[in-house]
Order: sequence, then C-alpha cells, then structure tokens
Amino acid sequence: MKQISKTIFVMTLLVGVSACGSNTANNDAANENMAATEAMTNEMMSDPSNPFAGVETQMSEAMMTAVGANAGDTFLRKMIVHHQGAINMSQIALKQDLPEDVAKMARDAVAKQTREIADLKKFVQQGNPDPRSAEIYRPAMMEMHQAMMSAKGATIAETFMRKMLAHHEGGAALADVALDNGVTGALRAQVEKTHNGQHEDAEMVEAMLSGKPMQHEKAEASVGKSPAARASKGMPVPGTNTPEHEAHDMNSMNHM
Repeated sequence: MKQISKTIFVMTLLVGVSACGSNTANNDAANENMAATEAMTNEMMSDPSNPFAGVETQMSEAMMTAVGANAGDTFLRKMIVHHQGAINMSQIALKQDLPEDVAKMARDAVAKQTREIADLKKFVQQGNPDPRSAEIYRPAMMEMHQAMMSAKGATIAETFMRKMLAHHEGGAALADVALDNGVTGALRAQVEKTHNGQHEDAEMVEAMLSGKPMQHEKAEASVGKSPAARASKGMPVPGTNTPEHEAHDMNSMNHM
C-alpha cells in the first residue's frame, strides 16, 4: 500500500510536466524525472537515520491534492497541510535525543503552527475546487519537496533542522505565489503574516545551523518588561518610585 501511495505521489508531482506536451522529448524528460524522484524517495524511506520520511511524504501527497475555489483558497488549504506537516515532524523530533535548543525549537514549532492553522481555517471558502488555481503552486511545492528529501545532517537533530529550513523556505515561497496572484483584502494580510512568519523561522533555523544561539520569540523576549511583570519581580518600574527613590524622597522631606 505504501509503495502504491508513493508511486501515485510521484506521478502527481510530474503530471504538470507530461501535460505540457505529448512529444517524445517531453515524455522522456518526464520519465527521467519520475525515475530520479522515485529513487530519491526510496532512499529517504529506507534511511534509518531519517525518522521523518513518512510524514514528509504524507505532507507532500496531501498538499498536492489540496485544491480550493481560487488561488487564495488553494493557498489556505495547502498551507494548513504544510503546517500540519511541521507539527508532525516536530512531534517525531521530540521523541529523539535532541539538544535542548533544538527540542525547544520543535516545541515552539508545534505551538506556533497550531495557532497558525486555526487562523488559516477562518478564511477557507466553500465552493467547487478549481484545478487551475493549484497549478500555479506546483513549481514551489516540487522545489520544497525535493529540498526536504535531500536535506540531511550528521545527527537526527541536524537532519530535523535542515528539513525544517527547507520546509519554512517552501512555505514562504508558496505565500509569494499567492501574493503574486490576486489575493486581496483581509486574506492578503493573513498571507503576508504567514510569509513573514515562515521567513523568520527559516532565518532562525539557519542561524542555529551556523552555531548561533536560538532566537527566542518576541513575546518571550519581552517577558518581565511590562510594568506589572517588573513590579511583581521587585524590579524598578520606569516612571514610578522604587523603594530607593521613595527612601531618597523621604530623606529630602525630612531635611526641608
């Protein structure tokens, strides 16, 4: 069953190539691409150091079949699957022996992508699927799939990060396609938000791969900086009297 599913997926990836023409050259190119893609998929699925192969393939299969009523709706449906793929990969990663910063990255990915899925679902439309709205995303999806399949590191933690880097870069590329194809209004704002989030996540993973410490989310970085939070920790609060200031003020009053 898994082999049949994988073959169907490879054929789906390449249907756009074969649809471009029926001459011998096009068919030969399609056959060569199919063989290369299937060989890469076989290698990935049989690699014991890559526990993410199954969910990667499932994500790509589901993204290929996700089609909406128009370009914006198709983006939403594909990105919901895309984000769920990140959640599934992160959950697998968390079952491995990861360095703490990589484990935190995985936990943050689960939380962030879960919130984003809820936001995206608010915009999903009802209507007949339009296959033409899916074709515009095919090149970006194929590029992301191939990049994720070939991403590999010296450890499972590094493999996870490299796959997530390709995953986030692919998400930003899909958002670019939507923005270039008539998405407007509130949905456009959501697509821009998704693009920026994927881009920031990609930059964070890239920095971690280069040995830099993990960048905490802005919300986390600001913890303790609000007046209430600072006061609860006995920290000075700008614009108010701290204990030292109060003592100083009382001494001044005593000398008046």
